[in-house]
Amino acid sequence: MTFLMLSRLRGRFLAAVALALGWSAVIGCGSKDAYQVSGRAQYKDGSPITGGFRVIRLEPGKNSTAKIRKGASGMIAEDGTFELFTRKPGDGVYAGEYVVTFSVLTKSLGGTSLIPAYYTHPESTPFNIVVDDDKEGLVFELDKL
Repeated sequence: MTFLMLSRLRGRFLAAVALALGWSAVIGCGSKDAYQVSGRAQYKDGSPITGGFRVIRLEPGKNSTAKIRKGASGMIAEDGTFELFTRKPGDGVYAGEYVVTFSVLTKSLGGTSLIPAYYTHPESTPFNIVVDDDKEGLVFELDKL
């Protein structure tokens, strides 16, 4: 065989190996690390959360079994809807147990809170969630101050 033929065969072999590795990464073993989490936050009377700054956060609890202990967050839109993400919009939330906290302020810088303080701390929030699949249509109802 000539050098040129060996180079072409080696190139084809490497391309086939790369393709096989790529497919195995895509197919994986059927497990998923991150899930889509979305829903609505509102006051208990059904009215939308108001304020100039509205954020929902998921924080791994002390006893969380999450393999990847990273929190997630998202802005609460004017209609109360939210989508959570870990690093960038659309990347989802890692599987695990989380406490759900909120920040709702009159404005983003120097604003005053529009919700009771217990919603803002992981130790006192009444909300918990287990992310083990996509979660759509979640509803969190908060007290007003």
